[in-house]
Amino acid sequence: MIAVAAGRADRSDADPFGFVRTHAEWRARHQVPLTASLHAYRLAHKTYWGITRESLLRHAGRKETLLALTMLSDFWIEFFDHVGTVLAEAHAVEEGLSVAQSTRAYVGLIDDLLRGLEPGGAEARRLRTLCGIRPGAPMAVAVARPFQSGTLQTGNGEPIDLEVTLRSLVRLVQQVLPSAVFGKLVDIRNGEVTVIVASDADTSRGLLKVLRQHGFGRTANGLAAGAGVSPDTMEIARLPESLEEARLALEFASATHPLMHFADIDLPDFLIRRADKTVLRLIPEWTRHLVPSDGDQSGELSSTIRAFADCSLNVKQTARRLGVHANTVYFRLNRINQLTGIDPRTFSGTSLLLTALRLLEAHADGNYSCLKATIGSTRNARRAGR
Repeated sequence: MIAVAAGRADRSDADPFGFVRTHAEWRARHQVPLTASLHAYRLAHKTYWGITRESLLRHAGRKETLLALTMLSDFWIEFFDHVGTVLAEAHAVEEGLSVAQSTRAYVGLIDDLLRGLEPGGAEARRLRTLCGIRPGAPMAVAVARPFQSGTLQTGNGEPIDLEVTLRSLVRLVQQVLPSAVFGKLVDIRNGEVTVIVASDADTSRGLLKVLRQHGFGRTANGLAAGAGVSPDTMEIARLPESLEEARLALEFASATHPLMHFADIDLPDFLIRRADKTVLRLIPEWTRHLVPSDGDQSGELSSTIRAFADCSLNVKQTARRLGVHANTVYFRLNRINQLTGIDPRTFSGTSLLLTALRLLEAHADGNYSCLKATIGSTRNARRAGR
């Protein structure tokens, strides 16, 4: 309020009455009557005016007191009049959205948009405008769901109702995305929360920023959740593609990095994790020498080649990272060369070794014995083919 009175809140990147909008939206979602909210602000007006009047009357001997009282009276009246207007508008919009979201038209609108279809009827177009999905505004799609599959449990091992968890994610998205900035359509479908978002500019990055600021990643019941976000698109016809991009991005989210933008996916990681099963039959036979198993040094060799790559093929830096002598690194690199026939001290050699190891990790889930059998059967098949 002081910032508004002093004129310091007049910035293009901030809404000085954003707190009123947020309050109105929250009360509307919780079905608090508008009259009750307006009454609360009227009481606030009366309280603030009483405090300022008493403070000024202590200096009644000054000529400026009467002028100050007049100015403050005008300010409080104008301020709370505007607050009431903002409150009523935000409350009406949120109340309308709450009603709309319970209708078939709301679900039908989301279905049409995700199929790349322009809303056909007048009711659908009105609903789209009400939800803030304006024609010509950059749009993005986000998909969120809990990380755990199967029977969901909290950290204490207690079972969790998936539907309840998804509804909590919906509430979180609706609460943290201010209607003054983002238009949004939110729905639960196929065991995940799907969101269509629009804003004036840079929608997808703005969405990620807001979610990070509000600690997205864990629901109220402690269940880890992730979200994938598509790049912006200006065309409704491309929203099906955006939905696919959001789902792909979600595949690369994790408990430590719960938010993933499609454009931030590491390209080599994407190619390895999305590789066809045929790739397993192309893994070289020598890879089995780098698969850790009990009683051998394969684990040391695999960790050495990874550190060697991270250190840009620098032996001394690799030794410092691993906490060993440089001669030990040289010995292990020579051992890898002997076992595989691949020279890890070359860029192409290190790239091939790392690719093979990452393929095993991405497609085996740690079941190295099964992979050894797969590689062995492939080797036998090749020999039989000869």
